[in-house]
Amino acid sequence: MTGKLKKLILAVLTVITVTTVLVACNHNDEPDPVQEEDLRTVLVYIAADNSLTSFAADDIAEMVSGFAAVDADKNNLLVYVDTQSEKPFLYQITKDSKGAVVKKVLHEYQQQNSVYPTVMAEVYNRAFSAFPAKSYGLVLWSHGDGWLPSPSNISASKASTRWFGQDGTSYMDISSLNTALNSAPHFDFILFDACFMQSVEVAYELKDRADYFIGAPNEIPGPGAYYTELVPAMFSQANDLASTVAHGYYDYYAAKYTGQLGSNENWTMGVTVSVLKSSEVQALAAATAAILPKYITNGSAINVSSIYSYDPRSTYYYYDLKGLVQSLTSSDDQTLFSAWSDAFELAVPVHLTTDKTYSSFVYGMISMAGSSGLSAYIPRSSYASLNTFYHSYAWYSAAGWSNTGW
Repeated sequence: MTGKLKKLILAVLTVITVTTVLVACNHNDEPDPVQEEDLRTVLVYIAADNSLTSFAADDIAEMVSGFAAVDADKNNLLVYVDTQSEKPFLYQITKDSKGAVVKKVLHEYQQQNSVYPTVMAEVYNRAFSAFPAKSYGLVLWSHGDGWLPSPSNISASKASTRWFGQDGTSYMDISSLNTALNSAPHFDFILFDACFMQSVEVAYELKDRADYFIGAPNEIPGPGAYYTELVPAMFSQANDLASTVAHGYYDYYAAKYTGQLGSNENWTMGVTVSVLKSSEVQALAAATAAILPKYITNGSAINVSSIYSYDPRSTYYYYDLKGLVQSLTSSDDQTLFSAWSDAFELAVPVHLTTDKTYSSFVYGMISMAGSSGLSAYIPRSSYASLNTFYHSYAWYSAAGWSNTGW
């Protein structure tokens, strides 16, 4: 081997050794950068193939406006919308290279029924698979009627009970919604931008799907949320996210509230919003089960005269849960009620309401005095078939109704 060849081999080995050492040092001291996971993905699911269809475009425009205050590099706002006039679309509201908020089409669907659980599940899977994040939120936007049987299946013997969402003459019951949520991640919050959905029966059935449920136990105004303010709230990194979202819904109405009858589109007639904490709802059920069978036996009639009703119709499907328990214990055991009230306050940490809210059923303003933000069904003998169907819901057994004779 020549001297030149030896020198060349030695030089190559030296370079390899030094490079190896440098790479090793770089690996130990400065790890290769890893793509940071997005902070939050929120999907707004708009089932607007119904009488609310005219509000959908306005709400999406508000979302575009509201997203200007959101960091688009770390957060994802997705919107699925199905109206009477267009095929369904899945959009991303994001920002372009110049920082302008834009609406980007992710997927165009053929005509489909957006309250079918298989359709909803596909949207969930598509949206959240494409935009994984550390935190998730869901807004369910449509008609809602928490306890009432689906109008498309109103026979008491076939009642599909609590329902969310309307597409034409089709409605989604809560058990189907729960099934569709199998295709979604666990949510930090689920917000119902729909009437009557803050029901203890609904929340208890879906309690494993989200940390918090946000919504109204009564009617909401036609325009629903003002998304220009709600969108930044939904992407807040505050520790009290659910409260921030609730205020993002409520505060705009509160600022414009007049207490007087006006247009359903001018935001002046008030709103009610509350927050239910899923981790506390089991304890609330246990506390309720310690009271109901003690005061209600053998299917005895329940005096509802002093209990606030969220339902201005003569059917009265939605009573205030706290009002029910207080009416049962008012003349007897205040210690028992106090313990129950403590459980309730933990389960419903936020209740925001204007003094009155609008009801389309009576075309007038309804006082909210006596409300606490969470509705419950109270059985009565004239609803025998519905009472029987009520037995299939988890709240019925967990809250002690199964030991009351009802």
